[in-house]
Amino acid sequence: MPQPSKDLVKAPLNPAKSDGKDSGVMATAIAGVLLILYFGMNLLFNIYNKWLFSGPLPAPVFVTATHQAFCFLGALMAAAFAPESWYKRTPLEGSAMWSKLMIIPFGFCLNIGLNNISLLFCTLALNQLIRSFSPVAVAIASYFIEGRTYSYPKQATLGLLVLGICLGVSSSPDFEMLGFLICAASVVGSTLQVVLTGYFMGGQKVTLHVFDILLYTAIPCILFLVPLAYATGDFPKTLAAIEDHGVGRFTGLVIAGGAMAFSYNIITILLIKYTSSVYYAVAGGFKVCLVIGSSFIFFDQQLSMLSLVGIIISCFAFVGNSYLTFKEKQQAKDKVKAKEVSEDQEGLITGKPKVVEAV
Repeated sequence: MPQPSKDLVKAPLNPAKSDGKDSGVMATAIAGVLLILYFGMNLLFNIYNKWLFSGPLPAPVFVTATHQAFCFLGALMAAAFAPESWYKRTPLEGSAMWSKLMIIPFGFCLNIGLNNISLLFCTLALNQLIRSFSPVAVAIASYFIEGRTYSYPKQATLGLLVLGICLGVSSSPDFEMLGFLICAASVVGSTLQVVLTGYFMGGQKVTLHVFDILLYTAIPCILFLVPLAYATGDFPKTLAAIEDHGVGRFTGLVIAGGAMAFSYNIITILLIKYTSSVYYAVAGGFKVCLVIGSSFIFFDQQLSMLSLVGIIISCFAFVGNSYLTFKEKQQAKDKVKAKEVSEDQEGLITGKPKVVEAV
């Protein structure tokens, strides 16, 4: 009986290989495009906010509240119209879950609200440099709250990050104590937001989507921000901006900022969906470097040699810390996969039935 030739045997396999290769290229292309959009939107959003608060509308807390309103409306539309395969609202059960979730808006207001206020008093470069202290603050909080320890390489990157930030901030010709204190307070808020979200949400049976967070916390955030806007004098500034620029331009500025805020959330969700949360964390390290470097192109900022050295040290330390975080999480994922494979094979190796817990 004649044997089939090698070409005939391989022929059916070639299309499959080709399809796999094409799908891999497509996935890489999608990830690359999303990464470019993520960097571009983050840069645009930061530059737009600095420009807006420094000129046309110096009311950062009021503007932050409008951003939350746009995010709420966007999340509400996603809950109503998005396919369930992409987003399905997670219901909250019990008053305890609601109480824990309501702590997050407080951290958000300290984080984003104070960060936007600081842009009135310090340059965008200094703002981002001070904000890059966040990994150190989170590490300290995690150590005292969770008893978490860190490897020596990670401790080294955190130490270099502290050194670079101190050098870059203290020697900057644009340094202002008020702006520094407000931005440092926003870092505390950011740390509180991260720790509380991880502590209250991570151990729960309910896993919340980003849209869930926006849907449940946007209105409470606005309720926190409105009194803060009144206390900081944002309402008279808003009325003055309407009189100076007209209702049409004022509305356009608010809509542009709200659209950017919601678009940034969408791009972040898609980036995590098509890559991973770890990939997103590493991208955040390069994002800081991009914003700091670009701020000197778009705004009139001064720079001393020591400040430049501090910025460079900080950027390298921030990226290094992000890379080490990536490796740690990747190793943790590999251990989980290896454990699952071992449990699946237990019955075959020992002859004992595998126990399956009821869901």
